[in-house]
Amino acid sequence: MGFRALGAMHKLGFPIWYGYGPEISKIVEEAHRIGFDYIEISIDYPWPRGGEPSLSEVMKAIRGLGLSLGFHAPWRDLRLSSPFDEIRNASIKIFEKIALDLSAYECDYLVAHLSTDQAVDRIDEIRGEVVKAAIASAETLKEICRSLGLRLLVENVREDLEMFERIASRADGICLDLGHVIISTARRLERDKIDAELEKWLSSLKNKVEAIHYSGVKFDGKHARDHQLTDSSDKYLRLLKRWLTELRPRHILLEVFEGVGEEHAWPRQLADAVRFLKTSDSNPIA
Repeated sequence: MGFRALGAMHKLGFPIWYGYGPEISKIVEEAHRIGFDYIEISIDYPWPRGGEPSLSEVMKAIRGLGLSLGFHAPWRDLRLSSPFDEIRNASIKIFEKIALDLSAYECDYLVAHLSTDQAVDRIDEIRGEVVKAAIASAETLKEICRSLGLRLLVENVREDLEMFERIASRADGICLDLGHVIISTARRLERDKIDAELEKWLSSLKNKVEAIHYSGVKFDGKHARDHQLTDSSDKYLRLLKRWLTELRPRHILLEVFEGVGEEHAWPRQLADAVRFLKTSDSNPIA
């Protein structure tokens, strides 16, 4: 029966990282042309202080096109929920140093993983220590960000829902990564439990989510990979759209890095998904 625009409800974003190198400017221009509203920059070394192109050059290109901006804090090498205090405190120091640099730029949010390499999903006796460490880090990071005028969002990685709710309650807001939920559920509970688990997460967090990370997921036997291309035929993207009225996120990032074959993703490969999320059927989505 036709469509009505949903653009005012949320911004749609495309991610970039330093690994895209000299193609970054072309990617940003194409994202703008396709209809994305913002760019999320993953702060991978040597950003923010070094590299070619420099972060300031990339920022200039983004701002020149009128796009908004979000930052993803480094996650490689940082272990902000490690039960080893020395590792956690070193990670906080690195985060603080980078947050100071990023505070020079106007952005909508700074999202962080509070992760550890410990097998917390398999060894119950360390669960309490990891949660305690993550909560302490979340509180410290929030103080750092607030002092710098940044808004801290905490993103789920491998946590179950109960763990994540306890940790994320200490941040300014939640970034819900649906791909991470899908993959961790397939690993812990088997693939046939994914739909029910997603509904549980969406229902529990519906009044708290500020940003959503979404990507297609590719299944290969017992293994699953996120950051894949997606479009309007994707059952989980359709599930997300059905929940948007209740979730009311400010930002939705199509966090896709893998394109066709060996090539990285391009914004044009997500044009159908962008159209799908920016319009709403007059009838409920099946």
